[in-house]
Amino acid sequence: MNNSQQEEGRPRYRWAILFVSLLAFVAYAFSFQTAPPLISSIISEFGISNVEAGLIMSVVVVPGIFLSIPAGLITGRYGVRRVGLLSLLCVVVGSIVAATAGSFFAMLIGRLILGVGGAFILTATPSIVAQWFEREELGRAMGIFSVNMPLATVIAFPSASALNLTYGWRFPFYVGLVLGIVVTLVFAALIREGPLAQRRVSVNTGLAVKNLELWKIGLVWLVFQAAALSFTTWAPTLVERFRGVPKVQAGFLVSLLGWAAIFCVPVYGWLSDRTGRRRPFLIVGFFLMTLSLAAVAFVPDAALVASVIALGVTSAMIPPIAQALPSEIMGASMASVGFGVLNICGNIGAALSQPMIGFILDSTSSYVLSVIAMAVFAAIGAVAGLSLRGK
Repeated sequence: MNNSQQEEGRPRYRWAILFVSLLAFVAYAFSFQTAPPLISSIISEFGISNVEAGLIMSVVVVPGIFLSIPAGLITGRYGVRRVGLLSLLCVVVGSIVAATAGSFFAMLIGRLILGVGGAFILTATPSIVAQWFEREELGRAMGIFSVNMPLATVIAFPSASALNLTYGWRFPFYVGLVLGIVVTLVFAALIREGPLAQRRVSVNTGLAVKNLELWKIGLVWLVFQAAALSFTTWAPTLVERFRGVPKVQAGFLVSLLGWAAIFCVPVYGWLSDRTGRRRPFLIVGFFLMTLSLAAVAFVPDAALVASVIALGVTSAMIPPIAQALPSEIMGASMASVGFGVLNICGNIGAALSQPMIGFILDSTSSYVLSVIAMAVFAAIGAVAGLSLRGK
């Protein structure tokens, strides 16, 4: 297809591309977020500690630390369609291995396979969006795309909790398997390269990796992932154990964070496009996120729901901005490398924070200290946001 044909097709096809890219991310994120509501049952099944239970989430993000930049380069060389399909197959295989695991080690292997697929999905899917949307619409597009993790969370948490009670902890992983198969077929049918895509030359890769502003965005994403994913991982267990919230209600309570984000993330992305400003959303978002986490730590039970919703509304400011900036800094043709850097940092934050909160919980048995540790990550993000250049 020549350039004129691509430009002609872009307006009517780009939204389908955005939807399928979002769906591919959700397939991975659903399998990823299925685990937190099942942690208590998995601990009982395998006789593990809270620190070991944290590995159920951390091992998924470890591959992204090492594979994200190679994923960006491979995506640029072989195209988003091939890389995306192989990534979704890893999601399918990882789900079935976790569902049938006869030991904790086998479960970790399944989660590791899921993480390999996730390392490529987290790089390829936003790169697809960047190939189809110009800069003046990128904030809105990334705002819609960034509902991925909140959407997966609001589906995974209550459904996994309910299915766990009815069918056992393995059944939700089978649901992730079926979802992965369906999305793989849809992805194969619809995804193609965008009109803004270009094949990169190797000399530009080193320049991209050395870009200081890109690594600043990476630091912002690191602490955001540390705060947000440690909350979604441990909050169901914390409120069930220390606040006396029943298992299903605990999963639903934490999913409220995702519901708030689903509605707010696209709005913040659109506002950043309209105002032409990105940086203030990061700074204000992290500051309010810190306050919201502090509220979750200290408010009485009657205000807990409102605090979780406030956390969802405030934390939603960060993803659309962080996802838009790599493409703006590097350009659409180098976006996958930029997202690779972003994902390395995000995966480091997610990998370190899950066992860290488990260690705090094992050492102190304190609900307040566990949640305050999450708030510290958000506070660091506000400081990191101040160091960014530009609007």
